[in-house]
Amino acid sequence: MFTRLIRRLRNLTSRLRHGRKWSKRTLVVGPSQPVDGDSVACTKALILHLRKQGLEAFTLPTITMFSQIGWILGNEDIHPTSLEFTGGKLVTVDLQGSYDALIAKWRPDEIIVVDGQANRIGFDTRGVKVYTIDHHVKPDVRQDDENGFIQPAPAAGCLLIERFGIMEPILAVSILTDTFWLRHHEPSRATRALAELTRHGLDNELFEDYQRMLRTRKDPHILEELKRAVVRTSPNEEAVFVVLSTDDPEIHRGVMGELGYFYRHIATVRGDGYVSLVTVDPHVDLRDLVAQFARYGSAGGHKDSAAISFESIDDTLIEALSAAYFAFIGDHVCRQPEGTLE
Repeated sequence: MFTRLIRRLRNLTSRLRHGRKWSKRTLVVGPSQPVDGDSVACTKALILHLRKQGLEAFTLPTITMFSQIGWILGNEDIHPTSLEFTGGKLVTVDLQGSYDALIAKWRPDEIIVVDGQANRIGFDTRGVKVYTIDHHVKPDVRQDDENGFIQPAPAAGCLLIERFGIMEPILAVSILTDTFWLRHHEPSRATRALAELTRHGLDNELFEDYQRMLRTRKDPHILEELKRAVVRTSPNEEAVFVVLSTDDPEIHRGVMGELGYFYRHIATVRGDGYVSLVTVDPHVDLRDLVAQFARYGSAGGHKDSAAISFESIDDTLIEALSAAYFAFIGDHVCRQPEGTLE
């Protein structure tokens, strides 16, 4: 009885402080693509936070999962009904079927989407209300109402810490991966969030464990893919535009990591039409570039790292993107390259 009373008092204090009443049953999900350290770590943190308050919380299998972050989620985070749809590494080829099976046995009162918009979760919610926590916005965009909390931030994990008082140490993974180890996305603000976590269980040993598990062996296919890729650079060799033959997300991420050692501005087109862009120039806002191609799919991201997911892609569209990319970067730091993509 005493323990239950203390738990209720803590719940009340948290709600008064952070202005959020959590539902009894909550399904926590990230965007179906891309699945990254920010969305997965935030999903895990929110599940832990809700369960500590005596509430029910689960997530769904993902459609992809990188080995770098595959250790974060476990069987206990997914409802047994949904586990039947997994084919290893807690992934599924039938996200809608997994969700439909879930709500037949356990219907959530609410779905919380972390690190992405509701239209990117990859399944029909069948009428269950959705609350969004996201940071992929321009500085002048704000939302704080019954439908979501959407604010600029280094990572979605920072919003969970700053706005909702969620201090699960796993959020260090969210911050590290989405700021590229504190090299992008308001690193000073991200450092303050990490400092908060150190006051709530994130000690040196745990932090080192996280970093070790995030550093996986590089796949040798990364360099092989780079050899096959179509590569174009700006005359001053500060910007690069790469067209890959593979649609493997993990190879794509590895290529981006390798290119980051040599170029200030990077655009990489994956075989399935997904495009990643990053820059280290503070005068470049990549969101302005990707917005030009939103009509061909979905586009968005951060000032210094953004993405486009084309519904379909061909050589003509690649040419248009290449020209727009170099022209856009050229307005800031380099001349438009000559020639066409071969």
